[in-house]
Amino acid sequence: MIKSEVIEIGAKAVSKDEPMVILFDETASPRLREVSVIQRFENDAVENYDLEIGSKIQIDDQVYHVKYLGELVKSNLTTIGHTVLNFKPVPEKEHLQENVLYLEPHTMPVIKQGTQIIYG
Repeated sequence: MIKSEVIEIGAKAVSKDEPMVILFDETASPRLREVSVIQRFENDAVENYDLEIGSKIQIDDQVYHVKYLGELVKSNLTTIGHTVLNFKPVPEKEHLQENVLYLEPHTMPVIKQGTQIIYG
């Protein structure tokens, strides 16, 4: 299990028109910070987790289930704290992105400074 806390929200990070959240850790560049939510991990052992289709992700009090896990999610999350949380139905195979977690229910959470995220 990985726990993180939202410490910063970029000016262009959250849109009502696009139900997704781009996450990075504190190493994100200034340009990435504009369009991303920055998370700080609680534990150093980020490598020691098991995230797969069917896993749960909790954002504050809302629990989501992983419906699709891109091939790059695990490595990106452990190296640069990056993933994209998408709250739309999983698209056709040719439209899948490898850095995205598709989650259900398809309800965008309220993301604010201090939001807690638990992966797995």
